[in-house]
Formats: sequence, structure tokens, C-alpha cells
Amino acid sequence: MEEIGRTLRETRERLGLTLEEAERTIRIRSSLLGALERGEFDSLPSATQARGFLHNYAEFLGIDPEALLRQYDESKQPKRRRSLVARGSSKPADNKKTKRQTRMPSWFSTDIFVIATITLGVIVVLGWGGRKLFTSISSGEDAAAVESSADAISQPTATYTPSPAVSALADLTQLTTEEPTATPTLILNVLDTVNLQVIAERESWVQVLVDGKEAFRGRMRAGEQSDYLGEERVELFTGNGGGIRVIFNGQNQGLMGYIGQVVIRVWTPRGGQTPTPTQTLTPTASPVMTETATPTPSIPGT
Repeated sequence: MEEIGRTLRETRERLGLTLEEAERTIRIRSSLLGALERGEFDSLPSATQARGFLHNYAEFLGIDPEALLRQYDESKQPKRRRSLVARGSSKPADNKKTKRQTRMPSWFSTDIFVIATITLGVIVVLGWGGRKLFTSISSGEDAAAVESSADAISQPTATYTPSPAVSALADLTQLTTEEPTATPTLILNVLDTVNLQVIAERESWVQVLVDGKEAFRGRMRAGEQSDYLGEERVELFTGNGGGIRVIFNGQNQGLMGYIGQVVIRVWTPRGGQTPTPTQTLTPTASPVMTETATPTPSIPGT
């Protein structure tokens, strides 16, 4: 020990340094550095600190710290053996070693324990909240699916096939109509043309006339849409008023009627109108007056 301390002191003096200057550089108190130079390693707080101070001080002075540490360990070995022989047992050393092994790691502290506890709590809360959110979303989707299925079941699709008599009635009404009577349809803007969108919400038979010419005649399936543009009028006839929706010049006119209702509507730039069918009177032949001769009785002698 004294040889190690002498090496440290002679090197420092050769460099022209004081203990105070060394203290300011390596942040080890000068009293502890003095103990190292005197070889009084047992006066240091612990053997671990003694090794650390010796390493730092030797490195500061330019001495190989590993060589000094080996010398320090070799000087400690005989003393340790004498201590074991004097005690006659190695159990205290084993107990001390066991205690050192069970000592709390230096990196473990109360702050780290608190932070770990808080982090674990946050993770648990987030997991619980995510599970609740997932459950609520799944429940909402299931409810929407059930409601959609219920609507699909409660709304049967009605299929209407017009008879030849209905078609003939439509043609006859078209030919025998006078000026249509306007119905109370809301008109926001009066345009010069008629832009009509026909949307089939249910399968329906439809006939469309644009400016007096037939543009479509047949069956529209659910979901189909047709656009018609007329300059004077667009006439629409359907045998299922509850299955046809009309949009006139960008305005939703709603459904034309109810399921299975025969509806005829006319749209002009002024708005939607319902034609009023008129009855065509067929003249009947007037009775023909025929004159018949009535015999006049003759009086004898006249």
C-alpha cells in the first residue's frame, strides 16, 4: 500500500502539482487524495471507492491505472487470507457476499418504482377504454344491421304490371286533355326549359312524353334513374305512384303517389300540373219525325 502511495506522491510532485489543483480537476477531495498517497486505503469509505479513486487519480497523473489496481489487489490478498484463518471459517465472508448480492441495484429507486406504477396504470386504463369503445362500436353496427333487416322485411316490394286497358286509358287521356289544371307545386325559379329526373325507388311501369313525343315506355327497376329535357312540357305516366320519385329543375317533388296508384303528371316551365281529363261527348242521332196520313171519314152525300 505504501509503495502505491509513494508512486502517486512522487509523480504528482514531479509534475509540480498540488493536491488542491488535482482536486479541482478530478473532483476528489484533497484529503482523500492525501490518504491515497499515504497508502491509507482502509481509511476510505469502502474498497470500491478506494479502487475508483485510485483509478481516476492514476489516470490523471499519467500512470497506468490497471497496473496500480493489480498491485492494490495483490497487496490485499495476504491480508484477506490472514483474516479468514483468524476467524476459522468463511461463513461470515459468504454471508457478506450473500448480502451484497441481494442488495438493491443502484439503478432502482423510489422514483423509478412510482413512474413504473403510473405507466402501468395508464396502460390498464387505455386498454379498458379501448375495449369499451370497441364494444360500443360493435353494438352500434349490430343494431344498425338489425334495423336495416327489419326495414327490408317490413317494406315488401310491390310489382305492378299495367294492363292493356290502363295503357289505352293513358293514351286516351293524353289525346283528350284540355289545358291542364295547375296543382300547388312550389316553384322557386321559372326556367325556359323543363329538366325532369325520374328515379325508380320500386319497380314500376313508366311512360314519358317530351314535347308530345314518346321518350320512354317500359318498366324501370328499383334504383334506375332517367333524365329528360323538354322545351315546353314533359308528361309522365306511371302505374305505381309510390315507386317513382321526381326531381323537377333541381327541386325534389317527392313520390308521385302511393303504391299501385295510377298517376299522370305534366311539367312545364311554370311547374308541375295534373291534367284534368275531359269527357268526349258522342252525339246521338235525333229522332226523325215521319208524317203519316190519317184517313178522313167521308160523309155520304157530300
